[in-house]
Amino acid sequence: LKSYSYIKFIYCKSMKKKISILFDSFHLYHLPQFESLIDLLSDDDRFQIYHSTSTEIQSEEYEICRSILVKKPGNSIFAENEDERKKKIKNLNLDVFICGWSRYDIDEYVSKKTLVGMAYHGIGIKPSYWRDNHDRLDLRFVEGPYRMSQLKDKGIKTDLALTGFMKLDSLFKDIKNDKILLKENFSLDKEKKTILFAPTFYPSSFELLGTRLGDYTRGYNLLIKPHLWTMYKNNFAGMSHKKQRNLFQRVADDFEHVHLIPPEMYNITPFYKVSDMLITEASSTIYEMLALDKPILVNRFYKLKLSHRIFKKRIYKARLNEEMEKEIADFCFEVHKPNDLPQVIEQAFTNTNSKLSAMKTYKEKMLYKLDGKASLRARDEILARLD
Repeated sequence: LKSYSYIKFIYCKSMKKKISILFDSFHLYHLPQFESLIDLLSDDDRFQIYHSTSTEIQSEEYEICRSILVKKPGNSIFAENEDERKKKIKNLNLDVFICGWSRYDIDEYVSKKTLVGMAYHGIGIKPSYWRDNHDRLDLRFVEGPYRMSQLKDKGIKTDLALTGFMKLDSLFKDIKNDKILLKENFSLDKEKKTILFAPTFYPSSFELLGTRLGDYTRGYNLLIKPHLWTMYKNNFAGMSHKKQRNLFQRVADDFEHVHLIPPEMYNITPFYKVSDMLITEASSTIYEMLALDKPILVNRFYKLKLSHRIFKKRIYKARLNEEMEKEIADFCFEVHKPNDLPQVIEQAFTNTNSKLSAMKTYKEKMLYKLDGKASLRARDEILARLD
């Protein structure tokens, strides 16, 4: 009788319906926010994983994203158009739907019973962080205590879970081979320090630097990671990204020490470990690199469209949070003119210690528990709500 009961228990357990969860990488750059959670759940028998991406993104981006998703653990949901994709996903009657932003009609992809969660695609200084919050969101994974307070102060009613930044979990896992392979893949000079340049799509400093960027960084390895929109969209935010894209390629072709990271290498996180310094403007990479106590340079010069040159306050209303933009000067080194860059690079490498105290303060504000377990906390938050 005991043996029969045990067999019945095992059988019932094996027949129990799995928790269906879909990760919607609407854009390719949303995927890095999910990857550590995907990896965690792929080893958890309780979950059935699905992936999808939007048919409305640029065709080149769609093809790369699709080719990456089919290699992920779980099943992929693709369609010829967005209406068909909505139907396919809704017919799954999902338990959980995870997105990287909420600027689309989420309720048309999910049923009423579905738990909808968002791991936002960046934690930079742009007001989109709190403006982008769809009414259908049930749960939002939050990276740090400052962001918890900020979202509440901005009137966000979504249930907030303080998990830490899942995208950064891999930084706290000892994956030495990956670091070696990256260095070999880009033929980085072992005798030189490596700088990572990660300009945002707008406002960007890159066009004001131009090919001088190669001259200013001759004594280093330079890795350039353009924003994916720069690589796929010819025009956005009133600026020509085609010109910027061609300029990236030109700098990489003209200078042996400059290496352009291709769109296929969509996740910037592994490059933080390889690099000794970050240069950017208003990108969320500022807070991501902060996790490793490495020097961060912020370019304060931008190529602005005419309306923002004439009415400078508009840039803050539309694209930047003025308070946060000023605060980053506490823990970052500022570059006010393009030709100041070589001097500030040298200063930052020499005087990194002068910023460590401020780095510690902002790290505690922005990034909760840098222990590689944010995805585990996110999983537990999902399970608690399903229960």
